[in-house]
Amino acid sequence: MRSITRVSVLLLSLSFFASCGGNNDKWAVYTSGEGGFSVNMPEKTEKTEKVEVTPFGKQKVHFISWKPSTFAIDKFKLFEVSYTDCPPRFSSDSVMVDFMLDSSIRMRLKDFTEKDFQAETIMLNGYPGKSFILDNGGNTVIVKQCITNGRRYDMVVIAKNGQGTNPEIGEFFNSFKALN
Repeated sequence: MRSITRVSVLLLSLSFFASCGGNNDKWAVYTSGEGGFSVNMPEKTEKTEKVEVTPFGKQKVHFISWKPSTFAIDKFKLFEVSYTDCPPRFSSDSVMVDFMLDSSIRMRLKDFTEKDFQAETIMLNGYPGKSFILDNGGNTVIVKQCITNGRRYDMVVIAKNGQGTNPEIGEFFNSFKALN
């Protein structure tokens, strides 16, 4: 009788942890009228705001984040979009946009490492941007930024190492659209 009870408890435990693991979260289009963008990301996001030092000075930064539940043994640790207003003088010409993107991506890199690291110039779905990919203590950190429509957007994915080419990461970045 004890062995049946033990097996039952073991099966129930495995079932519980299996339901917590993996990326079982549903994905949906998240649209922010206030932020002027849409993106595909896991549901159950959390919105927060913080005043931070940005390349444009101290500003309120808006964050839309998804993190796995506490019990999840997941391949992803974070999907996040943040945005802040970009003063017109910084977004009016391409030279200034490039300068501000360089400043912004360097500031963001310092959140993850003290190493000197070169960011890459990209087009993020048609918007001029900068990005970096960093192997950071068992995690892969991918950051892409762009400036468009008077806002700076910062997109971040933190995944366990080995997940860097996961199609969900591509879906997240490739789905980003600035709304007019």
